[in-house]
Amino acid sequence: YITNNLRMSEDPGTSPTGDISEDESLRPQRFISNCSDSDTDEYLKDVAGFVKNVRYDLICEEQEEELHFSDIGWTDSQLEGLGLLASLSEFMSKIFSASETTQLKLQFASSVLAQFFKVWAVSAGHAFLPWYYVLTMPPLIAWRVYTYTQQQWQYFCLDYCYFGNLAIFLILLFFPGDPELFILQFCIANGLLYTGAFSFRNSLVFHSLDKMTSTYIHSAPVLLVFGIRWFPEQASTFWHTAFPQTFLVWNVKWNILAPLAFSAAHAIFYTVLVYGILKPKENIITSFRYLKAKKSTKAIFGPNPSFISFLIVQFGIVLVMTGVTVLTYTYFYLHLLQILVLVAVVTWNAANFYVDVFRVSLSKTKKS
Repeated sequence: YITNNLRMSEDPGTSPTGDISEDESLRPQRFISNCSDSDTDEYLKDVAGFVKNVRYDLICEEQEEELHFSDIGWTDSQLEGLGLLASLSEFMSKIFSASETTQLKLQFASSVLAQFFKVWAVSAGHAFLPWYYVLTMPPLIAWRVYTYTQQQWQYFCLDYCYFGNLAIFLILLFFPGDPELFILQFCIANGLLYTGAFSFRNSLVFHSLDKMTSTYIHSAPVLLVFGIRWFPEQASTFWHTAFPQTFLVWNVKWNILAPLAFSAAHAIFYTVLVYGILKPKENIITSFRYLKAKKSTKAIFGPNPSFISFLIVQFGIVLVMTGVTVLTYTYFYLHLLQILVLVAVVTWNAANFYVDVFRVSLSKTKKS
């Protein structure tokens, strides 16, 4: 409103907003002077949003008179506040108006730096692993829920991967010193949650926040429990409660039965909620529909696998990975090997992505 009226032509009968038609009201100095003292604060807030677009020299040229804010009677503190608000407005405008290319560059750089940090944290900075997980998981999950809802993929956020991360998050916050719950935490992170990186072809595509978030969801818990399991004293340095310093020997109850029960509880919850209550339309994608459409799934189960077969296979994977976690929980180098396999797979998937994408781009460049 302010900007439009300050930039109006000299014709007093024309108003772009249709609200001001008097000649005297068109002059910026008179317009500002008419504001009462009680309106000053509100006016400062309003004008800060427009100040980036208002050209001082253009106003002076069109109105043929100089406009000095000091002539209006504003105090130095008010003028300083206006300047700070204008600077903040311009800074935020640059961030949100950044081109798509600039945003991709920022995502790429931040993703690469995050990988350097994780390598350092896993190898030497174990004390920062719990805080890294607690501070990064909530905003990334919130962003994922928001973006997936916009694309009608929100049912992915009810999958085991998110259910498992929630359990790991809560145990880390409220029961970090419980050695039995840590075994459950370890088995969730290195079991079915770990295999999600393979099922959904996670990849280290640094310029894609979506792909990096997917990789993070399946890999961050593995790195977290690795630091706690093998370096408990260092990992406890900055945490509010010390992690177990002596871990229990593997046992059937917590290494096998507890992870199976957790997986069964999620399967029941998911089936009842999604297919019993919500009943998503055919155009809504769920994890079952996504995996069902894959060529590898059709090659194994036929052209139209049922949801029951999907649950059976998932439970079988949990059973196999439960046996694997008994070994990785017991032996350091086997757990390290499991992490290296994950890193190798997501890196290979990223290599395939970049080569396929840039090969097409290079071919187009050569033709042109």
